[in-house]
Amino acid sequence: MKKNIAFLLIVLSVLTTVFVGCQKPPTAERELAERAFRNAAVGKDCDRENYLAAEELLNRAREEYNNKNYKKARELFLAVKQKSDEIIEYYRTHPDECLPKEDVIEEEKDDFDEILDPAEDPNLEYPTVHFEFDDYTIRYEDQSKVELVARWMKNFPERVIRIEGHCDERGSRDYNMSLGENRARAVKNRLIQLGIDSDRIRIVSYGKERPLDPRSNEDAWFLNRRAEFKRVN
Repeated sequence: MKKNIAFLLIVLSVLTTVFVGCQKPPTAERELAERAFRNAAVGKDCDRENYLAAEELLNRAREEYNNKNYKKARELFLAVKQKSDEIIEYYRTHPDECLPKEDVIEEEKDDFDEILDPAEDPNLEYPTVHFEFDDYTIRYEDQSKVELVARWMKNFPERVIRIEGHCDERGSRDYNMSLGENRARAVKNRLIQLGIDSDRIRIVSYGKERPLDPRSNEDAWFLNRRAEFKRVN
């Protein structure tokens, strides 16, 4: 009887070890959490407490992930996603608190009127459009960047631009060349929707060949997933 019990304990121990060792990293949950947290940045000032809480949860989740405590990491990443979604919802439903207020004093109006609209600046410093991992959809917070370039092109109808698509280091060279092209094309299509002639827009993909940041971490990958505007003439 004692031998049978000892044998069962050994079997249970082996099965537990195998089960723990076979746990898969919560990669999908992490991607969703990282994306949601970045999007939640729009509400970090008006829902500060929840934003800081989400940031703390994300740091803990990353630590558990690095320590291969995947079950705990998965729980924390899901909590980050939920908290970030709540921040975004708060931002959308409380515009009076979250959107910047325009308090213009009467005697200072002339000074404000003298400020040049960036779209009227012939030497506009182009913004950079960033993308989520393995995606070429223009993010909500980057739509205004594309709209600024569209207004600039309408003000300077002789200008031709080139859109360069880039990726982070993950994935094959061929795949990233295709993804970079899709990113550049998505921005081009949006400019066309905003009234810009397609003949004035050229695109090229550099895939993962021209990273802004050579490091291998989330911050660097985010910077490298981008579309850049370049002036042709």
